[in-house]
Parts: sequence; C-alpha cells; structure tokens
Amino acid sequence: MSPHTNLSARSALVRDQDRAQGRGGPVPVRWGGGIVNHGSFDDLERCLESLARQVLPAAAIAVYDTGEDPARFEAARTAHPELLFESGPNRGYAGGANRVVERLAREAVPLDYVLLLNPDVELDPEFSLHLIEGIERRPRVAIATGKLLRPDRRTLDSAGIFFPRHGRPRDRGSDALDRGQFDAVELVDAASGAAMMLRVAALEDLTLEGELFDESFFAYHEDTDLCWRARRFGWQILYEPRAVGVHVRGWQQARRAGIAISTRRHSFKNHYLQLVKNETLCRGLRNLPWLLGWEILRFGFVVLRDRPMLGAYAEAWRALPEAIRKRALVQSRARRLAIRPLS
Repeated sequence: MSPHTNLSARSALVRDQDRAQGRGGPVPVRWGGGIVNHGSFDDLERCLESLARQVLPAAAIAVYDTGEDPARFEAARTAHPELLFESGPNRGYAGGANRVVERLAREAVPLDYVLLLNPDVELDPEFSLHLIEGIERRPRVAIATGKLLRPDRRTLDSAGIFFPRHGRPRDRGSDALDRGQFDAVELVDAASGAAMMLRVAALEDLTLEGELFDESFFAYHEDTDLCWRARRFGWQILYEPRAVGVHVRGWQQARRAGIAISTRRHSFKNHYLQLVKNETLCRGLRNLPWLLGWEILRFGFVVLRDRPMLGAYAEAWRALPEAIRKRALVQSRARRLAIRPLS
C-alpha cells in the first residue's frame, strides 16, 4: 500500500459546504464504528485491529458488551481507552446495535455515517473508504454493505441480501466460490447486519418509536426488517463489492445442532414478523403461491425433522398483535413520505 493512501483517502472524502454553511473550507466526511459483543473478545480484538488499519479512519468507535465475561471486558476497556465501551444486559443484536448508535450520536463528534459490525468480522483496509465513496455518489442510499467472504477468502459469505418470492431473505452467493459473479455495484434488497453502513441523515426516517432496530426481534432478521422498512420509505440499499471483509459467521448449517433452540426460534418467528410489518398487499398477493408453497414445505420439515421448532409458531402468534400495530406505523409513515416502495 502506498504511504500516501491514507492522506489521499482523507482528502478525497470532503464536502465543499462553504456557500451552504458559511464555513471557511471543505468539511471532512466522518464516520463511526459500532460493535455488539457477546463474549467474543478474541474476535473483538481482531475486528478492532482491522478498524485501526482503515485508510479512512473512524472518528469514534463504540462497543456494547452483554456482560458475559466482566474480567475480559475490563481488560479490553483498559487496553483501548480511546474507545467508547459500555456493558449492559443482553438485549440481543437489535438492542445492542441501538445502544452503540445512540452512544455515537451522544458522545462522538457529529458523524455522517455509522458502520455496524459483528465482532467476528475483519475488514480490508479500504472497506470504509469504498463504502462511503459509493454512498456519497447516491443521495438516496441509506444503508450499504460490501462483499463478505468466509475465512478462506475464496468462499462468499454475503454479497448483500435478496428476498425471493417466498419472502425468506437469502444472502446472495452464500457458500459459493467467489469467481467475480458479484463484482458489480448494485442496489440490493437488504444488507447483512454483520457489516452495515448507515447514513446518519436517514436515521430519523428509519427510527420507529425510538428504535432503529426492532428490539422485539432480539436477534436475527432485525437487519432485513430495517432494510425492508427503508425501501418502503423510498431509501435504497447499496452493495459495493470493492469493500471486502471476512466474516467467520457463528451460525452455519454445519453447526446448526449446536445452536440453542431459543436462539433458532428467534430467527424462525422473526421471519413472520417482518412479513407482517413490511409486506405490501399488492406484492403479497402477487407472491402468495410461492409463499404458501414455501410455508407448507417448511411446516412439513419442522414436523418431520425439527419438532422443537414448533414452539416458534406459537411465539410468532403471540407477537402478531404488536407486529400488526407496527405495520400501521410503517404504512402511515410510508404514506406521509409520499414515496412508492422500491420493489
């Protein structure tokens, strides 16, 4: 890497706001990093190291820890006094992500972007630079992500997320060899919460009742729920393949048996909750045959092969009234913004 890369990155990402704001010079684009940690301190250290190597450095970094290992939390906070550390109850990814976004807004310098990360993600040095360059060129982009690879750096983890007609989100390219098939900059349906860049100016639009991520989800699909809502409100989701990171990913099919039933049930029920909250009537009717076919197959699999997951149907049913209430909020705001869904 050229010794001048860092300087070039800094100078390239400035906004000339002299006439708009009466300032004496260009205003630098600033971003902050936020990490939700659930006892993964070895992963966290590697993630922080990759953030420190960014050619466009973060103005601030916040870490929310769920208190699994207080001794290691204190050691990490002592080792990184420049970071904003906070420990609290386990609120899931949704609650933790909301806390780091709030902390950055409250205590950091004014930011243009927030990059949310899982601790098991390591970023290439130009990850933030490429993402921000892509968003800056597209004023309707609220959320962006890059190309996430598995640790072998040959296998794709996620090239953005798409929604098939049956409504179950899928990571594009997951488990496939990276042969350049996802090397084009594209608008996608959603971005993985493992590495998600948020435009701060869009957060007011996207926040419902004080929550950016729906904390009733606890974990899983809170990222796709947010992205779906963003598109309902006329914002766009960007995939920038030059922004490359490695995602270890704790939940893979080979490890499915090792995941707690309660955790898997969150993923199961949240699929239905995001459908209720965000699907439009017109699109839902168009896709009904695919949706029903998928659900019949899914129910059959649960009955025959995965009976502990039957309880997730009951959990989704109990959460349905609240999801319907939130759907009304989404619909009302979409009408108020007077922008048709981008789907």
